[in-house]
Amino acid sequence: MIDHTIPKPNRLAGYELHRMVAELTTGASALFVDQGDHLVVRTDKPVTPGGKHVRIPEKGTVIGFELRASVAIRRGGRNIYPATNDWRFRRTWLEAEGEKLGFEIVALHVVAGRQDVVVNGGRKFWIDATEFTGVLKVVDASKFSLALANGIGRVGKAFGMGMLVI
Repeated sequence: MIDHTIPKPNRLAGYELHRMVAELTTGASALFVDQGDHLVVRTDKPVTPGGKHVRIPEKGTVIGFELRASVAIRRGGRNIYPATNDWRFRRTWLEAEGEKLGFEIVALHVVAGRQDVVVNGGRKFWIDATEFTGVLKVVDASKFSLALANGIGRVGKAFGMGMLVI
């Protein structure tokens, strides 16, 4: 996995970024996070000469992280999002993801939000956009490497969510 930092126009956002990343990586699997004036794109494909290989922390490593994720549960074929003020649900969701992906939460700050989405044809909807910052402990390095490669959560990756930044 390689993290590439790519400058971007500030007005470019949402699904347009996903299409740009897909073109940059010629369809290879990729995660990205919008940092305002630049993107960080994580992929196995060499996109820029200055890409930095992502180091997989060993079991027992305690490390700071950032994550923007869409917290959702699936019921009846629909995404159900928690109430904006329900930080406990969001924490529990991330702890459950951590159990599956080889880490445990040591300290956590949660800021709930939502992202409005407009797609081709003018269709409008919103998805949860929760900002997690904190400290985690790696309990299984091989599972944790999957979290770094595939992201966290099921919803919103096309909109720049799910990439675990350590």
